[in-house]
Amino acid sequence: MSANQEIILSGIRPTGRLHYGNYFGAVHHFLRLQQEGKRCYYFVADYHALTTITERREVYRQTLDMLRTYVACGLDPLQSVIYRQSDLPSTAELALLLGMITNIGHLERGTTYKDKFAQIQDDPKVAGNPLSYGLLGYPVLMAADILIVKADVVPVGDDQRQHVEMAGDIAQKFNARFGETLQIPRSVARNALRLPGLDGAAKMGKSDNNTLDLLDDEKTVLKKIKGVPTTTDPAPLNTDSNDPNDIVPQMAPGVGVLYRLLHLLAPEEVYLEFVAEYRAQGKFYGKLKQTLAQHVSAFNAPIIERYNDPANGDDAIKDFLRENAKKVTPVALDTVESCREAMGIGRSLHRG
Repeated sequence: MSANQEIILSGIRPTGRLHYGNYFGAVHHFLRLQQEGKRCYYFVADYHALTTITERREVYRQTLDMLRTYVACGLDPLQSVIYRQSDLPSTAELALLLGMITNIGHLERGTTYKDKFAQIQDDPKVAGNPLSYGLLGYPVLMAADILIVKADVVPVGDDQRQHVEMAGDIAQKFNARFGETLQIPRSVARNALRLPGLDGAAKMGKSDNNTLDLLDDEKTVLKKIKGVPTTTDPAPLNTDSNDPNDIVPQMAPGVGVLYRLLHLLAPEEVYLEFVAEYRAQGKFYGKLKQTLAQHVSAFNAPIIERYNDPANGDDAIKDFLRENAKKVTPVALDTVESCREAMGIGRSLHRG
């Protein structure tokens, strides 16, 4: 990676086991950037995970399991810099400094905070954390994550675009008050595919228990796919196109996810065969599910094998986290010290 390349930054929430929604929504994109030789920083957002925690949770264990899966999928910690948010304590310091110039009204317009506020207004007994300082200040901490490594580009989905824009606003306000100090980031659309859930829900998500996981074995895969609801008869398609973007929205939700997955995983001729079956409005769902389960298991098999490889165990993950934290720490400290000096409190004496 060239030092003159743009820095691309993405955050990864420590969710433990990864599912197909995670893979095609983020991991697939990360692998493409790696293949293109981009200069990428990925941080595990374990501080951010605490905004929704209601009891002790093994966040560190989930982090290790998740990163083992990322590496098993092909993400190379030698090509990309992967580190834990909490292993960079200067991020919290930068968030404190940025918070001093951030207007409360600005934060209250954040979609994450507004959604939670509306949820509580509708049901005061709603499960989960109350309106915490951490939730309100989420955009400031995210701004610190982005600005501390001097990121140029932040690929995001639509749900996170506002937070990147807020990070840019905060950086511009800082620079206007204290002089040109912070790099202004820009967001780019990640064009991530949002997979429907196996239950027909709009999104595959762990909390909804409707996921197909990358570490599911053959028996589990078949059980989950057989359980996808396909009780309705095929409806006629109002298009001659075979593109899943055209035909899946016309299908019943459960059927749609089967065709979406088949298009992603199977050879084109197999997918087209089942599109023809659908158009003929025959009885084929049993065969469709068996075929899809075979392709899912074939996709999972090498990932499971690499995940269980001792060379990709906990110790290896801890080692690369340690080494990559060392790589990013000098950049982070330089950013924080520059901000301290710009604001007039001077550089930290204990850092030399």
